[in-house]
Amino acid sequence: MTASILSAAKRYWHVEIIGSLDKPFSWRRVFQKCRRSNRYRYIFWFRLAYVLHAQGNKFLKRRGKLLNEKISREFNVEIMLGATIGEGLWIAHPTGIVITSHAEIGKNFKIWQNCTIGIKGQSDDIKLVIGDGVRVHAHSCIISDNLELGDNVVVGAGSFINKSVPAGHVVFNSRDVKVQEYDVKLMGRLQQ
Repeated sequence: MTASILSAAKRYWHVEIIGSLDKPFSWRRVFQKCRRSNRYRYIFWFRLAYVLHAQGNKFLKRRGKLLNEKISREFNVEIMLGATIGEGLWIAHPTGIVITSHAEIGKNFKIWQNCTIGIKGQSDDIKLVIGDGVRVHAHSCIISDNLELGDNVVVGAGSFINKSVPAGHVVFNSRDVKVQEYDVKLMGRLQQ
């Protein structure tokens, strides 16, 4: 059983830390990259917790859950176990990321800092389906019940998404930025 857990985790590490299954796997390279980068260190431990939780054994599920809770506190990233995430997970900056256990995420998912993927309700039949090659940029929030983002969707920075988006689209919230001259009568005096 231990060999199957290690082999499943090793495949994720090969793709997500080494960079590709085409490149030769080296434990030394994995540990060097993890030592140098929080991104890789988080992915290493998250994938181990992910694989442990996926086992049918109650003991291993519990170990996976405890490990995930520990790295959530350390890295400020909460990807709940129960979410399915295909290989190729890429996290730009491991901070402020929250992903619900109801998410089904495809391969080569890229996410930037301070993003939330969550649900509104508490029902167990809710699913957030995110296709392959999706990118979610910084400070974005995807919250809905039964939402689907197709393959190769790009979510712009600072966006709030609560509707499904078809494959191959870019989605963002437009904002108008207004710049005006400072007026003491309207806004008071500047602090000194």
